[in-house]
Amino acid sequence: MNIPNAILEEIRCYAKKFPNEESCGVIIKDRVLKFLPCENLSKNKLYHFVMDPFILIENNVVVLFHSHVNSSSSPSCLDKKIMYELGLPFLIYSLRDDNFDLH
Repeated sequence: MNIPNAILEEIRCYAKKFPNEESCGVIIKDRVLKFLPCENLSKNKLYHFVMDPFILIENNVVVLFHSHVNSSSSPSCLDKKIMYELGLPFLIYSLRDDNFDLH
């Protein structure tokens, strides 16, 4: 999947608003691709993200996004498990390294 640079820049700016916690959101397809930021509902936002499941149900989600604060943009074991269970690709942005990876 080719994510437009404008969406990547929007996500980068959004993630940088939360330098000490994982931010999250989804990319949806509604004629065109759009970024939909989501509130991180996790109790431990530095290491985890939790989003309202209705976001996934109510939208045509094509990619799930979250950031990593102090690690690379490689998926964690838990990320891999969730990707497999949801059947959705993950876009991970590393605040530390200032880069994206789509998995």
